[in-house]
Amino acid sequence: MSCGKRKRLTLAQKIEIIKFVEAENVGVRAVAEKFSIGKTQVSDILKNKLYLSQTFVEQGNDKSKRKFPKSDGEIIDTVIYQWYLHARVNNLPISGPVLKEKALELASEVGLNDFKASNGWLQKFKERHQISYKNIYADPALIKECVITEWLNSVKETIKDYKECDIFNCDETGLFYRILPENTMSFINEACIDGNLSKERLTIMLCTNIDGEFEKPLIIGKVGKYNCFKNINIDNPEIVWKSNTKAWMTRSIMTEWILDFDYRMTQSKRNIVLFLDNASSHPLLNNLQSIKLIFFPPYISSNCQPLNLGIIQNFKMLYRQCLLKHRLLIMDNGSGLINRINVLHAILWIKCAINQIKKSTVRNSFIKSGILISGEKQSEDNLATNNDYKALLNRLVGDDSINYAGIDDKLMTENQSLDLIKIMQEIIDPQISDEDEDDTEDDTSYLLNEDIALTNLGQISESNEKKKN
Repeated sequence: MSCGKRKRLTLAQKIEIIKFVEAENVGVRAVAEKFSIGKTQVSDILKNKLYLSQTFVEQGNDKSKRKFPKSDGEIIDTVIYQWYLHARVNNLPISGPVLKEKALELASEVGLNDFKASNGWLQKFKERHQISYKNIYADPALIKECVITEWLNSVKETIKDYKECDIFNCDETGLFYRILPENTMSFINEACIDGNLSKERLTIMLCTNIDGEFEKPLIIGKVGKYNCFKNINIDNPEIVWKSNTKAWMTRSIMTEWILDFDYRMTQSKRNIVLFLDNASSHPLLNNLQSIKLIFFPPYISSNCQPLNLGIIQNFKMLYRQCLLKHRLLIMDNGSGLINRINVLHAILWIKCAINQIKKSTVRNSFIKSGILISGEKQSEDNLATNNDYKALLNRLVGDDSINYAGIDDKLMTENQSLDLIKIMQEIIDPQISDEDEDDTEDDTSYLLNEDIALTNLGQISESNEKKKN
């Protein structure tokens, strides 16, 4: 091939090349010949395929062929859009003049005095992010049952042709992963933004279909590599591990997860529906091949989201059973490691707890939400779990742990700040770290011998296997 001028490709053409490589599993030379481009150009496209796919999905059409230029204007655009999403989640009424005023405020703060928040800028901003103004409810009390019923009727019409196994719900929850009953009072009303207590939390995203088949959990911690991950392959097919300094869900993490989920469903030749709430970290993605996204309207998710109607509560109860059983085991063995609980323990127990959630629990939650209509009588399938959990608590600390089960129910799982400068700092310098963090215990040899810790998770390295044997 001639070394002529590099061929200029649109974003759609690059996506076509990526799809061709994935479908045909061919080499760089064959791709270059088919599309009449250079091998280096093919390599560059494949190297950045995740970014290109994400950009294509977010744009949703071919009007914008290339990403908004990397400039001061892009920073303002990105920050104002994040601010708008946070305001929407908090159900604040946002008008065009308000957006323009916030853009000017940010430009002034960072010294961009030449920036003009004109009507043209506002119109392009709305087009880029597909924003349209609608009436919103100012108070949850104004949500009438008829509003929920109307929304559910619309949803049922949308999903009527989907199988139950192809109807999913995903949601995040915060988890104080090593809190013990006697520490409960020190965590009550913990905002968990900064400080020592924030080190005690993880964010967990669960995703399940009506049949109770869970996707691998997405777990977000504060750093990429904890000491306890030594000799462990954390890039494991049983979990998805991500990290940032706040252990929060972000739009980039969620976008990557949805794109991967869409790819796997496409490979399995399945078309699915995914219900998710209107969080600012949940992007509205277009051009997904196999997933139809349905967002719960503001204030409806607490009434209609299956994961919030018993599944997450059951998960946390089962997780804390694992934690309490671990503590009892250590106590019975006379070990001094009672309080040395690390992130690896948490990951193992998260997977263990998910595996123990009954399919009937999930199905009942979809029925409670109104998404699933069923004549089945709902069973008290969590009764045994509740009894086991209470028995463990009584054995350890008596009855003085009434707040233990739901201590982290109100933990934030994403940034909800409306401070423009803080939003900008987080976007420009997320400070995502892969450095080791001291999480109290880096010797996991005793953990690997526990039955509860070996629940189909963790690919132990060969050296650690030999040590164990």
